[in-house]
Amino acid sequence: MPSPAVYRSPRTTATVATVLLVVCGALTVFRLVADVLLYGAAGDLPASVPFGDETAFGAPFALSMLAFLLYYLALAGSAAAFITWFYRVRVNAEVLNHHGHRRGRGWAIGAWFTPVVCLWFPRQIAQDVWQAGARPDAQGVREPLSETVLNLWWVTFWLANILSRIGTQLTDGARYPDDYQQGVVWMIGSDLSELAAAVFAVLMVRKVTAMQEERSAENIARIYGSAVPVAGS
Repeated sequence: MPSPAVYRSPRTTATVATVLLVVCGALTVFRLVADVLLYGAAGDLPASVPFGDETAFGAPFALSMLAFLLYYLALAGSAAAFITWFYRVRVNAEVLNHHGHRRGRGWAIGAWFTPVVCLWFPRQIAQDVWQAGARPDAQGVREPLSETVLNLWWVTFWLANILSRIGTQLTDGARYPDDYQQGVVWMIGSDLSELAAAVFAVLMVRKVTAMQEERSAENIARIYGSAVPVAGS
């Protein structure tokens, strides 16, 4: 049996995750600009003449590679921070609402690295954590919360991954500039989806953290009968 869940404030991990997600978003914009320039550079070459290798696109290709490198360095840091926050709020959610969790705590980390189940386990865990932040009424009933932000985050996250894979396959297999341009279009779509995913991830982190802090403060006030200020939902 796992050890009893203990509530700890997720605010520090939320702050770190938010900052790094913002950095990722900024670098995604940089990547987007680089990909747009790369698209233009590919269009400047004769469409029916093989281009040899990507260095034929000149400075825009070098800028794209720099943007790619910086983005993935930031992504590694933001992923580590986000998963640390994700595990913390999953444990906290068990304190706030012991029932209603479809996956064990360990999956809050392991699900991200497990093939196949990574497609839906993290979404289920996030949904259960989200709903655990609802304020129960006098009878302990929790009204379901709107999951719009949560759903938009998950859809844009996977859409960015799918578009990126398609774009990479097309650019890697391209022999002519116009074929390469088609691949870059998919990469631009991935950049836009990635930027949206970063925005929705920040909104989700902030909302879940705020809900857990509020419910925790209310529980303390109820147990000790003290007047604990609680921010509005």
